[in-house]
Amino acid sequence: MKDKNYAKTSFLKRVLVNCSAQAKQYGSCVSSRVPEVEQDMCLKEFLALKSCMQNVV
Repeated sequence: MKDKNYAKTSFLKRVLVNCSAQAKQYGSCVSSRVPEVEQDMCLKEFLALKSCMQNVV
């Protein structure tokens, strides 16, 4: 069980390190449009973050 939790933490750490720029861009896009948040308004930034996260090894 301990190894499983370590693997999850390690993966999350790699995602945060490798995708911090994309996360910042997405967060900035969303926060700049509050309270007028709409579906897909930051789609380009979201897709970049999603792609980064899916490609973390």
